Amino acid sequence: MTERGHLSELGRRSVEAEENRRALDGGSVASSTRRILNALREYGHKATFFVVGEVYDWHSDLIEEISEQGHELAYHSHTHTPIRTVDSLSKELRKSRKLIETFRPKGFRAPQAWIRRECLGELARCGFVYDSSTYGPYSASAKISGILEIPISTYAPCREKKLTLPRPLSFALLRNLEIPFGSGYLISFFSFVSPTLVSYFVKKSNLKGMPAILSLHPWQLYRKPSDPSWQRGLSRIRMLPYDLPCDRAFEYLLRSHSFCTVSELIEDTCAL
Repeated sequence: MTERGHLSELGRRSVEAEENRRALDGGSVASSTRRILNALREYGHKATFFVVGEVYDWHSDLIEEISEQGHELAYHSHTHTPIRTVDSLSKELRKSRKLIETFRPKGFRAPQAWIRRECLGELARCGFVYDSSTYGPYSASAKISGILEIPISTYAPCREKKLTLPRPLSFALLRNLEIPFGSGYLISFFSFVSPTLVSYFVKKSNLKGMPAILSLHPWQLYRKPSDPSWQRGLSRIRMLPYDLPCDRAFEYLLRSHSFCTVSELIEDTCAL
């Protein structure tokens, strides 16, 4: 970083915090992402990568590599902190100015897949086309405040409900017999039961004439074994499914289905 000697003390602490967060990554994001890219290339699929601005700051070459391989780059906030207001969204967008100006992403996904209607208007003003920060079947996709809201996939054998915001992953979905099989949380859990279970729900959706929107984090795939979550504190118990490996399910999905980017899907289904 240039002109380090002119940083204020607050600035120094900010740089140190940034370096500490990058050190905690340990290169795992880049390593797992490149293995995902290799798998996608092997099976001939394209995907949408929702990029965190900080990761672009750390690994700009990785993000450029994703784009060069023909995948879509979408935006996933700058610091991966929850977005509860338009002001907090605007701050994140300003922090990611370089990423956004370089790649002009069309899509956005909020951390925790939680977003308010008024935030969609801000995304539209900033040039975004679609958002994917809710849960529901693809048939529930709707134009809201100038943005096409495309939910992460759920399967509901009963009558589908109108999409409302916010609509994050919650037990309320399960109470209504709506299975959020597109969630990385459920994908890991289902993979533990059987590597074919997620594929089963993809096929059920396809039989209804709907594509499936699946969400996975790079750190869920091709990672080194870690200590069980219960050894790291009771607060981690609810996150236990994320500790279950889902590599086999991911590979099975790639062998069994055809995948494309969200933007390509929008064009193919004339959703706009």
